[in-house]
Amino acid sequence: MEDLRDGSPADLLHLLRDAAPALDHRSREKLKIGIETLLAGNRDLAARAARVEKERDALLAAIGRQGFVCDADGEVVAAGPGGEERIARALAGVGDVSRDGSLRYPDGGPVPPEDLPGSRALRGEVLASCRFAIHDRPGEVLHVAVSASPIITDGAVSGAVVIWQDVTGEELTRQRMEEANTLLEGLFENLGDIVGIQLPDHTVLRYNRAGYEMLGMSPEEVKGRKCYELIGRTGPCSVCATSHALASRRREVVTKYVPELGRYLECRSSPILNEEGEVALIVEQLYDITDRKRAEDELRESETTARALLNAPADMIALLDTSGRLIDVNDMTLRRFSRSREDLIGMNIAGIFPPDMARAHAARLHEVAESGSPGRFEGAWKGRWYTTVLYPVRDAGGVVTRVAVIVRDITDVKQAEDALRERTHDLNERVKELSILYTVSRIVEQPGNSLEGIFREVVRMLPSGWQYPEDAVVRIIVEGRKFETEGFRETSWRQVSPVVVRGETVGTVEVCYLRERPERGEGPFLREERSLIDTVARRLGRTIERLQAQECLQRSETKFREIAQQSFDMIYTCYNDGGITYISPSVMRILGYTPTELIGGRCRDFVVPSSLPAWEEGRKKIAAGEPVEGLEVEFRRRDGSAAFLELNESPIIQEQTVVGVHVIGRDITERKQNELLRQQAFEQIEWNIEQFAVLGDHIRQPLQVILGMVDLLDDGMTVEKIRGQVERINGYIRELDQGWIESRQVREFLRKHELA
Repeated sequence: MEDLRDGSPADLLHLLRDAAPALDHRSREKLKIGIETLLAGNRDLAARAARVEKERDALLAAIGRQGFVCDADGEVVAAGPGGEERIARALAGVGDVSRDGSLRYPDGGPVPPEDLPGSRALRGEVLASCRFAIHDRPGEVLHVAVSASPIITDGAVSGAVVIWQDVTGEELTRQRMEEANTLLEGLFENLGDIVGIQLPDHTVLRYNRAGYEMLGMSPEEVKGRKCYELIGRTGPCSVCATSHALASRRREVVTKYVPELGRYLECRSSPILNEEGEVALIVEQLYDITDRKRAEDELRESETTARALLNAPADMIALLDTSGRLIDVNDMTLRRFSRSREDLIGMNIAGIFPPDMARAHAARLHEVAESGSPGRFEGAWKGRWYTTVLYPVRDAGGVVTRVAVIVRDITDVKQAEDALRERTHDLNERVKELSILYTVSRIVEQPGNSLEGIFREVVRMLPSGWQYPEDAVVRIIVEGRKFETEGFRETSWRQVSPVVVRGETVGTVEVCYLRERPERGEGPFLREERSLIDTVARRLGRTIERLQAQECLQRSETKFREIAQQSFDMIYTCYNDGGITYISPSVMRILGYTPTELIGGRCRDFVVPSSLPAWEEGRKKIAAGEPVEGLEVEFRRRDGSAAFLELNESPIIQEQTVVGVHVIGRDITERKQNELLRQQAFEQIEWNIEQFAVLGDHIRQPLQVILGMVDLLDDGMTVEKIRGQVERINGYIRELDQGWIESRQVREFLRKHELA
């Protein structure tokens, strides 16, 4: 085309002459004119095309774009304005890939030839700002934004236009921004504290992971809700950092306790302002300070407790540095020195104590600080005794920087020690006295020991209970019998106590010293020794009473057993937890059992079922501690027959508790049988009386009727016979009446004499 545009008509005609030798002159003239016209138009079109190319290149340059045009075969026919040759080659898919670079997708995947921008445009596609990467040189990547569109001529694709822009800087910036955003997002999500973004109306846009974990909600459950709604409230908190930040347009910090969460929170709300200066967003930071608050509370409580513990003792407590300067003191120290805390704190011990004492204290303080070991000493000051403990206090490096001093007033302790020493001897004496009392108790309680044996053993061991046992002798006189230690003689140093039995003096207990001893409470004797001898004498008196009572009881038991063994009635003793423990031999006569067979058993097992209700009533009274008299119970004999017993029962009571029962049972079987026969006789008499009365009435009434009818008869002989028979029958009736009267008399007699 360029050759045609710049050629002359002669050259064109020469070419046409060579191409068409057969044309005539006229035709050649017409052809010449047409060719000249065509060349003129072509030159015009070429000028216009050059102008359009310049405008296109200027426009692309203005917008920072470059491009090329390819024909229907994909061959580049135009490019501009002065674009990067390597980018154009990569987009057109021409040249050496290893030298010119390869076109790749943003993810690094290669772009096949059929997916090159020009190829896709030749297929009729329109591409708008597609991103590609060109791996040009090792370690260098170019990023381009490519647009491509097809050229349509007469409805067919005749070519394609490909335009690109180098966006390497923009892409690198975007990548750095993405990396920064990823880093920020990671920091945001992984912050240990809670961070949230809100609108000015408290609507939550999002929280970081810590926020969702604190609330126990998912992002979907939180987004779009008010912050106060998330903890179950209907309005903003009374103390709200966000509300303060909205008002002040600057960062606000508040600390509050959230009962719904059970936590202490430090809330920091930072406003983000828009171009008009209005609050667009609120960044809320929540710091869980529960542990810190609790630690502070515990620290305050610990300090309060420490101060209370420091002030609670009656000791003087002070904290000094190694030079002897007071750092802190407790209240007792202030009271003892009669000074205020402000006066004492900062003073040196040299200004508090006399010089000699201050030097001694300073030396001990220096020794403790140097050795690192506690020290203790005692000393007197202003008429009182004190014990002082010096305890070293180390810093984090293990160096003694302070010394804790604890001073205790031990004046009372010192006096108590003196008194204790004085009382130790007395206590030893009391131990001896208690030992004597214990030994006496063991002697008198020893089973089978007689009175003479008891007195001999008591006389032998009694001197050891006195203050000077080597000089003590003992004599016991009871009812004229004497029991003495070896070498006994009566001296003026004598202690005597009477032995009393049932209000009468039956003897004495005497203790004498064979030689003179210092005067005490009662001559050479202690007051406690008087109490000891009186106690021994009383115990001997009670022992005599007990042994005499045991003898009486044994005689009584023997007599009771003899009576019980010979008693006609059945006597037995039964305990709740042991059953029958004793039953008299009369049980063999009454029930047929031997006593051995019934020992350990229960009487209830031998009661006839019909008598069990009465038996149980008796048991209730016994359990209530009440005696039972005249209880009639039917028992089963060994041979299967029954025996009636009349029981008189008394409860056995120990420590206010019923533990058993004493029973005397009298056999009333014969009496019960006689009562039965007597009852039967009375019943027969009653029946006879009733029959006499009935029979008299039944006979007397018909006879009256007969006599009435006889009076109507005319035959006198017959009437007389009938009257004679009636009179005879009336005689029988009178005899029946007499028998009825006699039966009543017999019944009344029996009742009168209590036989009925």
